[in-house]
Formats: sequence, structure tokens, C-alpha cells
Amino acid sequence: MTAPQPALAGIRVLDLSRVLAGPSCAQLMADLGADVIKIEDRQGDENRRWMPVVDGRGANYFSANRGKRGMTLNLKSPRGQEILEALVRQADVLIENFPPSTAERLGLSHARLIGVNPRLIHCSVTGYGSKGPLRDRPGYDNMLQAFSGMMAMTGEHDSGPARLGPSVIDLGTGMLGFAAICAALLARQMGRSEGQHVEVSLMQTALAQLGYHYTAYTMAGAVPERSGSAVWHIVPYQAFRTADGWILAGATNDAVWQRMAAVLGVPELATHEDYATTAGRVRNRAQLIGLIEPIFLTRGTESWLEALDAARIPCSPVYDIAQALAHPQVEAMEMVMEVPDDRGGVLKLCGVPLCMSATPTVTARRPPDLGEHTDDILNELGFSAQQIAELRKEEAV
Repeated sequence: MTAPQPALAGIRVLDLSRVLAGPSCAQLMADLGADVIKIEDRQGDENRRWMPVVDGRGANYFSANRGKRGMTLNLKSPRGQEILEALVRQADVLIENFPPSTAERLGLSHARLIGVNPRLIHCSVTGYGSKGPLRDRPGYDNMLQAFSGMMAMTGEHDSGPARLGPSVIDLGTGMLGFAAICAALLARQMGRSEGQHVEVSLMQTALAQLGYHYTAYTMAGAVPERSGSAVWHIVPYQAFRTADGWILAGATNDAVWQRMAAVLGVPELATHEDYATTAGRVRNRAQLIGLIEPIFLTRGTESWLEALDAARIPCSPVYDIAQALAHPQVEAMEMVMEVPDDRGGVLKLCGVPLCMSATPTVTARRPPDLGEHTDDILNELGFSAQQIAELRKEEAV
């Protein structure tokens, strides 16, 4: 019986992107079996040098480049442009994240690429989009958290704006790019198009991720205030200090609030005129939280988890990353991937965040060292050893 093939086996992807959004998009394609070639300039992706760096390898780079082959290419040289054209002719997808004017200068305009390969899916990842006054402004996750309103609504009520811990805009943009590329590949396969230009941006992702905050403003003029671990429209629903740690717990509707009040030992609050309804609890947030915070201090986190779970009340321990990764549920879903290292050890990388029953994901190899597969890839393009040596002498690769 033939072994099942990954969903994107046979698809070749050129990843000319840097840092996180574009590389994470290409990494998902590698997870699903695509042959992804990471193309860097001779200095390498800047996040190779972002701390922490362990044995010369940047953890940030290693978070977004598993499963890829790596080569260096000088797009500012004529020979580098010749190699780019040769690569594009054999590719299905090209991902880049340069501002539009920079992409044009580097020979990565859509008109040029589609002229070389009419069936190419060209994905551009930008900070603010390809139109408008900010089209050529570089964008990083933190900048778009500030621009979109996310930072203004994050943090404690009496503090200044705060950054969300993970780079959710970068990673979300990578996921949207991945979805759009797969849709474009499907459209090509079904004869609805040949190649096409797919565009995603950090700004569009950030605004889309505002979700209900977006429509709360457009429909009701509500501008969310900073509320720490809480959410402004559900009370109680936040982190509470316990006798030995922290727990997240909340009442997502009135029926849950009745059960929660009973577990907390204050059933009279369930029917109190100030707290019986969602609107009342939101209106009287400070008073209600002041009443129940001391109750959580009377027992440990595990004791509260057991009681709240039994009453079907949304809750979770507040873990740090070490505790989360050690949890048996994380192990059960294979979210810690062990990858052999060429230095004799084992690397622990994030597992693939999706499951497919008929077209399995692949067991990734470690992210490539800078230019690690340059000679192999040039050989596949038909370059001889002597020609490759000349390219290196000319600093084209």
C-alpha cells in the first residue's frame, strides 16, 4: 500500500521573506510537505542575530524556518538576478516581504515574476498594504500593535499601553498568507486562474484580529479601556490570585454566574439586583470584583480548578511557558517536536499546529544554517562545480 503523501508534496516554494510573518507562512507550507527554499542575502536574515542566540543560532530564526532548505543569493548582482529567474521558472510559489518600491528594485515586482512564470503564486507580505500613504513604510509587529489600537487596550487600567506578549500580528499574517496561497493553488488547479498576486499585510491582520472590538466601536462607539486580564464586556472573567498562585475564571453568561456564585459560597450574589444580569455586573464591576477577590485567596489553585470544573465554569490555571509546555495535553497533541541536530543533540521546536487525517504533516528537519544548501540547489538548476565557484568569487551567492 502506498504511503499517504503530505498535502503540498510536489509544490516548490521560494521564501525570500525575513523575520517572522513571511517565514512563518513558508514554514507552514513546509510542514505540509512543500519543498521550501529559504533565500537570504549574504548577511542572512536579521533575526538570526536576535537574542537569545545559542551556539550561533538565533531562537527567533529557529521559530519560523523549520523544514526548509537554505541558500544565499545576492539580488543586487546581475548573476544573482539570473539565478532568481532560473529559480522562479521552477517554482509554484514565491513569498517576499519587501516594501513595494524595494521589491521593484530587487526584481521582485509581480509583473516581472509573472512574466518569467505565468503560473507562479506570488505572495507579498507588507506592513501596511500596497496602496495608500504608508505603502512603503516598513512594519514590525510592535508597530502595528500600536497603530491598530491593540496596545491602547492592553495593560492594567491605571497603567500605560502594553504590548501583547507573543507577536500575534506577525504570526496571524503568516497564517492568512498561508490560507490565501493554498486557495490560489486550488484555484490554479481547478482552472479558475493561472498564477496570481496574493497580498497580506500586518495592518489588515491587526484590524481583522480586533474582532468584536471592531464592531463594538462601529456599531456602538465603544472604545475599549485597558482592563488587565479581564475583558470589558463580561464580568467576572479575569485572573484571580489564589492561596498559592493564580487562576483564570469567569461567568460567560447569567446561568454560569449563578453556578459560580454558588461555588464561591456567595449564592446571594447570583440574585442580587446589582449582579444578576450581565449588564448589571459590567456596570458594577469594581464592587463585584472587590467582593469575590478575597474568596479566591482562601484556597489553592488546584482546589479551585477542581470545584469550578465540576460546576462547568470556564477556568484555567495561569501558567508560564515552562509549565504550559510540560503539560500532558501539550504532549498528547505533539506540540513539542524533537528534531535531530547535526551537532549531535536534539532540538525541541514547536509542533505543527494543525492535524490532517489523510495527508499527514511531515517531521521537520532543523532550520538551515546560512547558505547550507546553496550548492545543492544550484546543482539542481544545472550549475557545475566550476560555475558555482565562480558565482561565489563574484559574490553572487
